[in-house]
Amino acid sequence: MNGFFTFLFSVWLGYVLFLYLTHPEKKKHRVPHFKIWRIELMPNIRIHSRSKIYHIHHWVILTLVTALTLINYEGFQYLTFIKGIAIGGIIQGLRYPDRFQFRHHNSLNQNLNKIKNNKK
Repeated sequence: MNGFFTFLFSVWLGYVLFLYLTHPEKKKHRVPHFKIWRIELMPNIRIHSRSKIYHIHHWVILTLVTALTLINYEGFQYLTFIKGIAIGGIIQGLRYPDRFQFRHHNSLNQNLNKIKNNKK
């Protein structure tokens, strides 16, 4: 029963953590930005090409993490916590309307950024 409550707490923690870190309207400006050449790693994972931006959603990565933890059975309590955080992040990520949109036009995103900057 203790493992069940740990799992529920970690699902809630994962949901809140990823809501804070990835929501486009929340405090995302406080999260550090990290970019190497054309690959943006924080706050979102994006690959920039000349005409398109490929957005790799956090729920896709968390699904892979969850699948990998299903393979490893050692340290059951620790894996329960990691699985719970990952599942909370997956639930949070799947709530967005653009959850299955992975490719965006580069010029559209630049125009949206200009509009946002002009409103401030």
